[in-house]
Amino acid sequence: MKTTTLSTGLTSAALAALLAVTCLAGPAAAAVPAMGTDMPASSLSEAEQAKIIGENGARMGQGIHRLTVSGDAQLPAPDEMLETPGAGDPSASDPEAGTSSPTESEPQTAGPDTAAPDAAEPLGGNWRPPGIQGMDVSSHQGNVDWNRAWAQGARFAYAKATEGTSYKNPNFNQQYGGSYNVGMVRGAYHFALPSVSSAVDQANYFVNNGGGWSADGKTLPPLLDIEYNPYASLGNTCYNMSATQMVNWIKAFSNQVKARTGRTPMIYTTTDWWSRCTGNSAAFGDNPLHIASYNEVGAGPLPASWSYYSVWQYSSTGPFVGDSNVWNGTQAALTAFARNAPAAAGPFKDVPANSQFAKDITWLRDARITTGYADGTYRPLEPVSREAMAAFLYRVEGRPAYTPPAQSKFKDIAGSEFYKEINWLRAKGVATGWNGTQFGPKLAINRDAMAAFLYRLAGSPAYSAPRVSPFKDVAVSNMYYKEISWLAATGISTGWSDGTFRPYEPIKRDAMAAFLHRYDTKF
Repeated sequence: MKTTTLSTGLTSAALAALLAVTCLAGPAAAAVPAMGTDMPASSLSEAEQAKIIGENGARMGQGIHRLTVSGDAQLPAPDEMLETPGAGDPSASDPEAGTSSPTESEPQTAGPDTAAPDAAEPLGGNWRPPGIQGMDVSSHQGNVDWNRAWAQGARFAYAKATEGTSYKNPNFNQQYGGSYNVGMVRGAYHFALPSVSSAVDQANYFVNNGGGWSADGKTLPPLLDIEYNPYASLGNTCYNMSATQMVNWIKAFSNQVKARTGRTPMIYTTTDWWSRCTGNSAAFGDNPLHIASYNEVGAGPLPASWSYYSVWQYSSTGPFVGDSNVWNGTQAALTAFARNAPAAAGPFKDVPANSQFAKDITWLRDARITTGYADGTYRPLEPVSREAMAAFLYRVEGRPAYTPPAQSKFKDIAGSEFYKEINWLRAKGVATGWNGTQFGPKLAINRDAMAAFLYRLAGSPAYSAPRVSPFKDVAVSNMYYKEISWLAATGISTGWSDGTFRPYEPIKRDAMAAFLHRYDTKF
């Protein structure tokens, strides 16, 4: 995609309007909305917007993709030029798990410790976090093969409807209706151009052209895509707007969409953009969050308005056409979210009663094995650190009397708040560390090591591992093959529905609760 700029022959009137909202003439010429209003000082006509937007317009995640590939949100990445249609603030200290970033959970479909349908012929990247998979598309994808997307495992989708007050996605009806027809929960999104017209005008344009909502359980809330400015002619990455002006604009858009549809819109953004362009505003906690962060680790630190996210966009290169997303919860929770049904109270404010591991996390809380975070969250998708695992296991065993040595044989745990528990783990023979001298307290504990810890905690019971592995990704030569097989034999873990155990993935707080609860009922 090529972005049209000032060099393409705008009229003198359009040029004057553009200069009013760009930084080309210096700070004094960078006219922006007056404080307390969402109306730009000089709105652009539909024709002027159309010259800037071009044939396909911007798409969700375009800014972060460009930053990842080219380092500039306004510079197209090489793959864009080749495209053809059809192709929480976690800085708070957790008393149990350190400051690990949130990421994927144990699988979240029917039944504990199981996964979403396997992917068939994934596009681009093969990796996907466990959970309910989804995607988002725009005119850049043309008419989408929704049957194939369903076969690959996508269960929800967002389709771009509008941009500014001049652009409508020509493929919207096929994308929005097609995803619905194959059984997906779907919604519409608007790509915001906050400096070209008022928030109320853009909200009305969006709602009038596909951005509606109904409580049918199949329609996701309207989505505001507010991110890095992709057009050089509209100024800097924040559209030359101050943080206060940007917050006012977003709030006005949100209020108007809610007034028109009865539903508070979800906000799509990145933590970096939100910090730069809203001053890391904490004023949008009522809006669900669709966070973008392209990696295979997790969504990372969240903007100040949110302690958890509803959707994580984890890739722009597959496995699905368009961008790939994962829902933060179960299929039942996704349906309830679409209906705007109030979630039943769960053990923590980010663990609703209908979430997959609510029962296990409730047990963990009631047994005083965890107290969660000070803000009332459990953060189920965060990985568990090795030192936190020591604390959890010590509490599962009933906090036995134990006096730790003044100097530990683990040389890297001095100062750890879990010094006692780590030494207890070593004394009991559950943890041996590396070379007997390093424990790695801040490292995330992987699923294979978790199997070994639980096997040893149970007293290393007599057990003969089968000649054929219970999991297709755990070879009989695996260092922890016996322990992982024992975990399966006892029912503490059933693995994913694709027959894998994924031994090298960090275990997350929700799955850890399930493992410990099952262990406690058996030993």
